[in-house]
Amino acid sequence: MTAILSPAIKHYEWGDFAALPDLLGLPRDEKPWAELWYGTHRDGPATLQTANGETQLKNVVGDLSFLLKLIAVAKPLSLQTHPTILQALEGFARENKQGLGRTEPNRVYKDEAAKPELLCALSEFQMLCGFAPINESLARAEQNGWHELAQHLKIDGLENTVRWALDEKSHPTPQNLPNHLHALASLYPNSGGILVALLMNHVVLKPGDAIFLEPGNVHSYLSGLAVEVMTSSDNVMRAAFTTKHVDLNEFFATANLVSEMPRSATPPVSSGDFAIYDISSAPFSVQRLNLTSAISLTAEHEVEIFLCVQGQAGSLHQGQACVLRRDETLQLTGPSLVFRVWGDPTN
Repeated sequence: MTAILSPAIKHYEWGDFAALPDLLGLPRDEKPWAELWYGTHRDGPATLQTANGETQLKNVVGDLSFLLKLIAVAKPLSLQTHPTILQALEGFARENKQGLGRTEPNRVYKDEAAKPELLCALSEFQMLCGFAPINESLARAEQNGWHELAQHLKIDGLENTVRWALDEKSHPTPQNLPNHLHALASLYPNSGGILVALLMNHVVLKPGDAIFLEPGNVHSYLSGLAVEVMTSSDNVMRAAFTTKHVDLNEFFATANLVSEMPRSATPPVSSGDFAIYDISSAPFSVQRLNLTSAISLTAEHEVEIFLCVQGQAGSLHQGQACVLRRDETLQLTGPSLVFRVWGDPTN
């Protein structure tokens, strides 16, 4: 019998009121549905039914090294980054020594894990990701009359310009903003984060596209529906666009304030019905199954999670996820779109 998972539901203010409940075939409840967590992280454990009743996934498979999510973005997320493993270990120990409880609002390090992320778009998905080449940002600033920003870029360079924008509490919102920043400017007028956003890459993913974010990558999700896979971590360093705790010291200590293009992880078209994402440096693996007919799959790893996001997949319906242990089998049918995730046992 297939072990169907019940995800932890996260109702954050930036969530969408319709996308996730509609995907799951559940009634809308006038709450913003932001994320569904299919994992064992203590801040949002998934559950499943056993012969003895409902229990947390952790009680069946132990602690998973990865966390699978569905995410629906209706309003922009915070300008943020995530730590490396060394930064997480040091930060978690430091905040413990300071006596900060894990649930205190000014706690930054919730666990001891790094947080690389793979985002796979299910709809058009817009985001800010990494910093554009400084010559492009300078030309754009001069063309649009963002004179103070251009002056700082010329004299101070990218990193110091970002620090200036965020360290000063208020800046006049520039005129001639690009369309993708109108919502941010409306929600957070006079925020220095708007100036930082003007220096970043605006990325628009089509359904099926994917992007991999290494620790240290500065980003903000703007809109869209996606599957997201990461290490089992909730370590977030926020710098702007949020009512949550902002810690600029930790943000600057962990952020890569250099020009970098985001790393595409979209599988090539020629990969066929079974496509694995190019994330060899990550401690987890993700496969996309575009099923057109019936198939029997056997788990090849200690724990695997399967998530159906489109169609009827036999044992799984749209919006359902299940867990398999090594050598257990799953019968799937098409047409359907299923994501398969497992962790690297060495991490």
